[in-house]
Amino acid sequence: MPPFEMTPITLEMAPDWPITVGSRARQFMVRHESCAQSVLAPFLEDFEIESPLAMRLAGAFHSGMCQSLTCGILTGGLMALGLLIGRDEPEQGLDGLLPIISPAQELKGLLEKEFGSVSCKELTGVDFTDLEQAVNFLVSDGHTKCIERVGSGAEIVARFIAEQAENGTLFCMKAKKS
Repeated sequence: MPPFEMTPITLEMAPDWPITVGSRARQFMVRHESCAQSVLAPFLEDFEIESPLAMRLAGAFHSGMCQSLTCGILTGGLMALGLLIGRDEPEQGLDGLLPIISPAQELKGLLEKEFGSVSCKELTGVDFTDLEQAVNFLVSDGHTKCIERVGSGAEIVARFIAEQAENGTLFCMKAKKS
């Protein structure tokens, strides 16, 4: 346990938790769009974080940071992971940041292995800075594939978090198996 006080997050993880997270992320994406927010939303709910600011933060990361860059699945997943491993206060310095580096890199590798890339443009073929391409994407088969990718990605993030909790590496999470 680190020498500083972390805000605890308690979560009861049923064996099917990753599957339900993926399903809820898919549903969020269908109803509200935004890959990053769709991945983050089920975690905020499960971690009982009700601040609209957390969702607002994720808003700038949809469509590859609104630039077809890093996939929102990765950014939403890293935000969820950061809630469990990240530092609470800047005064915690580098010691507060170091614990997230390796898990963040591992999560990126898992998503990249599953999808072949973590580049929004490589995954979708769309330049989201071009409004016409972005609008056309919303009614394409590519968008349907993206919805499925969001659900699968959220499930991968949840499985990764569950494994990290089981290994005791999430130092601000108190996990209970139900």
